[in-house]
Amino acid sequence: MFLLPEVYIENTKKIGGNCLQIFAGSPRLWFRQPFPEAEVKTFLSGIKENNIGPVFIHALYLVNLASKNPDLLEKSVNSLIIDIQNGARINSAGVIVHIGSHLGAGFASVKDQVVAAIDRILVETEGCNLILENAAGQNGKIGSLEELSFFIGKISDPRLKICLDTAHLFASGIDLRQTESMEKFTQNLRELNIMNKLCVLHLNDCASDLASHRDLHANIGEGNIGLDALKNFVNLSELKHLPLILEVPGDNKQGPNLKNITLARGLIS
Repeated sequence: MFLLPEVYIENTKKIGGNCLQIFAGSPRLWFRQPFPEAEVKTFLSGIKENNIGPVFIHALYLVNLASKNPDLLEKSVNSLIIDIQNGARINSAGVIVHIGSHLGAGFASVKDQVVAAIDRILVETEGCNLILENAAGQNGKIGSLEELSFFIGKISDPRLKICLDTAHLFASGIDLRQTESMEKFTQNLRELNIMNKLCVLHLNDCASDLASHRDLHANIGEGNIGLDALKNFVNLSELKHLPLILEVPGDNKQGPNLKNITLARGLIS
């Protein structure tokens, strides 16, 4: 079963959220199964009654579509297939996934394998998007803008989408604080044909340094990006229509809270 649908909905209301990202099971265990019908009905009723949406599923952290271990690759593909099938059951806008790592072997050595895995996942599912997330670049993690562009260029399925995470962008070397850097960034999104594939933003401040390639999230306004840069980012004309999901530590690493949601709302103009 997924993690207590009533808890997700109540917590979203408590912190002032109006869209939602859930895990379809433990984020650190391979076990997946179809959502029980009773829980699906409870969840769908709850999000309708409370006007919450869109709803996204985050894939488990163990996924690695670039793994050279056949067992790990098969588990990764199968878990995503089940997540997408479950996503369709709850009318999810998509399953967001970290593509994985080539572990130093280089992108060229794994790119065709990843394409084949994504193709298989999409062929064996329907009714819910697969959303590739950009990466900070640590430990061979795949997900630079150029790499994302490669995948959407190779796979024509309209259900393949992109999520951009602000902390990952900053840690990968894109300075969201500088006007010139942001102009280059938006131009790059257009040239790489990413813009029309974007469907959601992960809005996080960054606890690591620019170009550190370390995936460390900070509360809104408490990291190295800062409120002004985050405000400029979410109000870019090309991005401001996208839903915002927070993955910040909150208080005592309990996740997004009312303070962070309120700050995020205040950024939107």
